[in-house]
Amino acid sequence: MKPTERLVLPALGMAVFLVVWQGVVAATRPDPVRRVTLGFSTPSGGWTSAVVVGDGGRVVATETIALDASDSRDAVERLRGLVGEHQPTLAALPAPAPAPPAGGTPGADLLAAVVDQAKREFGGGLDVEVVPADPSPDPVAEAQARATRLQEARLLRPSWLPGPAEAGRALADMARTGEILRHIVASVFRVAIGFALAVLLGIPLGVALGSFAWLHAFADSVIQGLRPISPIAWLPVATLALGGGDLASIFLIFLASFFPIAVSTAAAVTTVDLKYRRSAENFGVRGVAAARRVILPAALPAILPALRIALGISWVVVVAAEMLGVESGLGYLVLDARNQLRYDRVVAAMVVIGVIGLLLDAAVRRVERSELERRGLIG
Repeated sequence: MKPTERLVLPALGMAVFLVVWQGVVAATRPDPVRRVTLGFSTPSGGWTSAVVVGDGGRVVATETIALDASDSRDAVERLRGLVGEHQPTLAALPAPAPAPPAGGTPGADLLAAVVDQAKREFGGGLDVEVVPADPSPDPVAEAQARATRLQEARLLRPSWLPGPAEAGRALADMARTGEILRHIVASVFRVAIGFALAVLLGIPLGVALGSFAWLHAFADSVIQGLRPISPIAWLPVATLALGGGDLASIFLIFLASFFPIAVSTAAAVTTVDLKYRRSAENFGVRGVAAARRVILPAALPAILPALRIALGISWVVVVAAEMLGVESGLGYLVLDARNQLRYDRVVAAMVVIGVIGLLLDAAVRRVERSELERRGLIG
């Protein structure tokens, strides 16, 4: 493949992916949902107008309510009936005012108390907010304008997947504050430790299993019995035994990497050409020296792809492991953002996870290619 193609084709593939992503979001995103809203006019002369606004600012009900500071029961009952019939979830009130002087007419403070009492008796969810509105000689129009303004400001825009622009903004915000860097460092650290331990233990064990038939027969049933168990299934055990935190996450990453490395190394060692072993014996190279200088180098081209696969599995597992018992890492970020209903941050974290996984895979492939080129196995 030409050098230009190595740059252009991946960029073209990413561009196509982003276009498809945005297309799926645009095609599946439902229309905004307008919540039924209750609006009130500014009290005047001891009266206020209550207006129920439905979808698109359409008035579905009006009620004129008398405000009496000495007996507000009738106002509460009338408002309670209005709320119970139309089930609004938002209420737009005028700004509160100081208590009226003696003999004056009740104001917005009494209206707020009436709404609060009716809300408690209704027992449903009613989000009350003070909303400014232009004064109008028509109290119904003022109440409608106030309710419509709150309704438009509180549109629900349901979406099962934020678009690239939303995820990009969330990622930029987290990068600006340094939050995303902290989570990346935590996740990479856990993967590096767990994967390194798996390599240090898995490769020697695999060499031993591939070199000694009796050891392979002795341990293979145990390894094959443990290997199919998902690392995620070990989460409760790791949390109880290690107390959660970094140790539990590193242990799960170690488990995810160890078995693929050990099994693949054993398989690679068993396929080493017999002439290499006999040549080593003829020169008096045996035991650990033969494993280090002959068997392992001969099996390395088959071991490197296993390391690449194991590293990818480790990166997948760390995200799940960080969803329990830790307060840092990309997995924790995904869970925390989901709990906050910040799906733009969830998708931004997913993008970062994918990019880092791509970089890790590219790094291992580079090592693998360099090793194969050094041995003359590829051009």
